[in-house]
Amino acid sequence: MPIFAYIMIAFTSDVIQNFIKYSHCVSINVTATVTKLQSNEQRVLAIVRRKILQGDYQDNDRISEVAIAQELGVSRTPARTALAALEAEGLIEKRTGRGYRARAVQTEDVAKTIDVRSVLEGLAARTMARDGISKHARTVLENCIKQSAALVEAEHPSNDLMGGYHEANVLFHRTIMHECGNDLIAHTYERIRHLPMAALGTLAFDTQNPKREQMRLSVGHAQHVIIFDAICKGQSARAEAMMHEHSQATLNYAQLFSGAHADTG
Repeated sequence: MPIFAYIMIAFTSDVIQNFIKYSHCVSINVTATVTKLQSNEQRVLAIVRRKILQGDYQDNDRISEVAIAQELGVSRTPARTALAALEAEGLIEKRTGRGYRARAVQTEDVAKTIDVRSVLEGLAARTMARDGISKHARTVLENCIKQSAALVEAEHPSNDLMGGYHEANVLFHRTIMHECGNDLIAHTYERIRHLPMAALGTLAFDTQNPKREQMRLSVGHAQHVIIFDAICKGQSARAEAMMHEHSQATLNYAQLFSGAHADTG
């Protein structure tokens, strides 16, 4: 083979290796950016949800993505996504013109919704424990627990950790609901999904007291660990009972920790 050919092969190999390294770095940066954005979306959603449920917004108050973004120090994208999610939950509605306004939400109605959701979530956990958990679902739930543990074990709970906890919490609940092996359970849940506080993994953060929030969320994390353990061991009754208790915590633990109107999920 001519010497020129050897030089071209060596040159091409170096170019390919450098391109692979560059692509890997770009991939890491993009993944980190997406993760950061998702974390902000979940944090904003939980904070604004709590403000609405606590009555911080009056009937005629205009809620806009610009104001939310400025108040919480995020870009307009996570603020826009959070407001769209809250509209889907039935907590806010579009105003004439731009922006949203808070809808009047009765505690009794929320309690009824959570009663139904907790029964369905308990049944989903029971079914998954009884019929067996798939390899994929096991991996997802394990990763969710690891992600929420980062907040529980942190010395200083940051906004990013709060958002990461919310993201992991939602995925944990959705995985059990949709991968329990009985599609009728998820189908039934869809009938109430649009109601206030019916969303799986619903959380509401109080940014004024992050240490208290960390303590409160550590209870939810511990319950996730117990639910996962019961499912893996095939303990259907235990899985159902703990998931039912955990789902009900949206209202019950609020009073235990702060006397507010809404909390863990």
